Amino acid sequence: MAIEEEEEEDGVNFSFDELQDAYENLFHEYKNVCLKNKSLKKNAMSISKEIENLKSENSKYISEIESLKNKNSFYLNEIDILNVSSKLSIDLKEENEKLKLEIDALKKTFSKFSNSSDKLDNLLGLQRCVFDKAGLGYEEMNNVKHFNNFFIKKVEPKISCNYCGRLGHISTSCFLRKNIGKTKKVWVPKGTTLTNPQGPKFIWVPKI
Repeated sequence: MAIEEEEEEDGVNFSFDELQDAYENLFHEYKNVCLKNKSLKKNAMSISKEIENLKSENSKYISEIESLKNKNSFYLNEIDILNVSSKLSIDLKEENEKLKLEIDALKKTFSKFSNSSDKLDNLLGLQRCVFDKAGLGYEEMNNVKHFNNFFIKKVEPKISCNYCGRLGHISTSCFLRKNIGKTKKVWVPKGTTLTNPQGPKFIWVPKI
């Protein structure tokens, strides 16, 4: 038992210098740990400030993202409207092209009618023989003289009497024809004078 106690005393015994050196080492380590703790606290403060700044920036970005989403929805609506308007414009262009084709066809038909009417007027204005077969499309039409249309009578004919030959009345209303019993026309050579202009006296005698 005495031997064991001596061994334990030999293992626990430290000198003052050793203890002082150990204390100084621990004190230096403590200072280093305190300095590290201060630097870590500073880093933690700066990191917390950065986190707050990042949170504020994140909130700003979130608000900007929401505004961009609203703008995106607005632009999508405008794009839909533009698509509808483009479809309508395409339909209107197709209808316009169809109408242009119809107008061109109508112009061609009207030009045909106008050309045919002009040619008909030229044919009606020609004074030619019935057996002259020169017609539409011949070069002889360019050398023919055109006259007024003979189907239209511009000057009305004057009325003349077939009995007396005077103008202004007809034979049914002729004054000389109505007075045929009172007056009588006698043919004489030109330059002679009548001796008995009244003529001989006639007496009616009944037939036996």
